[in-house]
Amino acid sequence: MPAPPWDAFPYHRPGSAVTFPRDEGWHNLLPGGLANPSLGEMEWVYLNAHVKEVGGAGRDFIVFAAYFTQGLRFLVVRAWDGADGYLGGWTGTAWGRLRPSPERLDLRFDHGGGVDTWASRLDGMGKIIPFASRLDAIDDAKKFRLSLSIDNTKRPYEAGGRGYLPFGKNGSFYYYSLTRLSVGGTLTLPTSGGEETITVAGTGWYDHQWGPFYVTPFRNKHLEEYEWMSVQLDSGDELLLTTVWEPGGETPSLAAYGGAGLIRADGTFDKLIGAHRWHRTGFWRSPRQHTVYSSGWTFEAPEWGCSLTITPRHLDQLTPIVDDPPPGLLGSLSTLVSGWTGFLGDFWEGSCRVSGTFGGAPATGLAFAELIKRYEDPAFTVRVVRRQPDLCVLEWRVENPDEQVTLTSRFLLEDANGGVLLDVSGLDVPVMVLDDPALPKGVPLLARVVVSDATGVLSGTSTATVTLR
Repeated sequence: MPAPPWDAFPYHRPGSAVTFPRDEGWHNLLPGGLANPSLGEMEWVYLNAHVKEVGGAGRDFIVFAAYFTQGLRFLVVRAWDGADGYLGGWTGTAWGRLRPSPERLDLRFDHGGGVDTWASRLDGMGKIIPFASRLDAIDDAKKFRLSLSIDNTKRPYEAGGRGYLPFGKNGSFYYYSLTRLSVGGTLTLPTSGGEETITVAGTGWYDHQWGPFYVTPFRNKHLEEYEWMSVQLDSGDELLLTTVWEPGGETPSLAAYGGAGLIRADGTFDKLIGAHRWHRTGFWRSPRQHTVYSSGWTFEAPEWGCSLTITPRHLDQLTPIVDDPPPGLLGSLSTLVSGWTGFLGDFWEGSCRVSGTFGGAPATGLAFAELIKRYEDPAFTVRVVRRQPDLCVLEWRVENPDEQVTLTSRFLLEDANGGVLLDVSGLDVPVMVLDDPALPKGVPLLARVVVSDATGVLSGTSTATVTLR
């Protein structure tokens, strides 16, 4: 059966679990039209956009906006100069009252700084223009605002090709993306002398997810964590990358734990299941939050002639759970809880550059990453497992392994004065054998082991006293 045109409503692609315009609307509502804040049924709409200044100084910006059924709104603008130098950012996290429509994209969010609206645009006859909307939003501290017109240029991508997926051990969700949006409008940003309004135009990505699953940016070792990335190549192709971690650090090669979706320039889909193709090559430790996020990636898919390197445009792109307070009582409460909520809940959401090959040809592009996963320093204990004349064997075992982090060990043997008698690095097996008869006997020596990733950002140290025979 041929697929119907996506740019005419009603639209339903055969084999898809979603239908439009109904699934542009909200699904988790209380009586009276208020979004249901239940933690057992998640729902959100999400936009990221890379836009450039029209005229002016040649600056470019990223915009991130998301509205959650729990009454939470994220709003972020970050700026770079014409040479890709980072200029700064503005964040507007807000808690408020979300009133969305169940029929189409049409939401109102009342918060301490004002009112946001995000609604489908209508034609002259009052009919919905498919996948076209307008977003007007203001920071709850009233420091910046934006007004954007959003138009889809490509048929919706139903995640996994069906639009319904398992998530982690017990959850599941409906999920579709608009992977190539035309975005234009204005950003009104603060300056030293007041404010400026900047006309911008560029490309965006939209997500809508809902269903019986639970995720949170608040750190909790007992919950699943995830990383997500939208990749938009200059060739017109897009990739959606996800990895989900079990609390023990496992990322099973199952559909519920991630993989890659491909949306080709011609609108056709493909997918790969499993997290092993998306590799973490770098890490960054937040000096404010004292947690570690991935900060460099590669993606390999020989089936697609694809080998990509992805790099953050700026290391610190944390989105706060609580930021500059709104006026009044709500602002006073925000100030009181800002410290511990930031420590527990701030997460990385930001712009990245992409280079490599796709379809066997050189490829460049931009990506946007959402990193809820926090990485832990390796924890382990060194112990002696065998000791006899001229032979001593030591072992150590990482107690909090992560399948996405490659670790190696460095072993040092030191005398009582701190002098290094032995220094062996690059150990991929956590065992050291001391059988050199020239090593000193009958005196206490210190065995020191450092386990780290290739960048040294993730690192742990443990020691044991050894007396050789």
